[in-house]
Amino acid sequence: MSHTPYTLPPVTSWADAEAVAAYARACLDAVGLHDWHFGWDRAVKRMGCCRPARRSISLSRYFVQMYLPLEPQEIHATLLHEIAHALAWVHRRARAHGAVWRHYCALLGLADTRATKLLQDFTPAHLQRQPRYALCHEQTGEVFHYYKRRPRRTAAQWRRCYIPGRREETLGHLVLRPLPPPAE
Repeated sequence: MSHTPYTLPPVTSWADAEAVAAYARACLDAVGLHDWHFGWDRAVKRMGCCRPARRSISLSRYFVQMYLPLEPQEIHATLLHEIAHALAWVHRRARAHGAVWRHYCALLGLADTRATKLLQDFTPAHLQRQPRYALCHEQTGEVFHYYKRRPRRTAAQWRRCYIPGRREETLGHLVLRPLPPPAE
């Protein structure tokens, strides 16, 4: 494995998404990933993605749109996170967030990085869906979980489920109830 830190282009203030894309292309070239592509996606549950089979990395348009004026360093860290995945794949055929990925993160200057981060929700309002179902205790009505889609379990299967740490009081008493539609 390479032990020499990569020399990346200097980070300047990004005026817009096109500047982020140009910086991403420059970073891919700087680490020797000339045949890899950078693009945008419409993800709302993740910030970036590396697709080794397509030789591409992408960032969420919604994430960049929200964080560019607030915290551009999060965009930079996410971009380097995805480039580390690409390097781990190209050099060692390694996926996920293991030791090889952490090694390439360190070479990119992302020491002590976590695999995932919880940032504020960047899902645009027009894509946010309200929960439609609630998993409840049939007698007390206590809600344990909300679902945006109807789970595939049947009523009989829910009766065999329980809430961890509360087995005695919930086993055989869980029901899925539809929620009323949100008021407009």
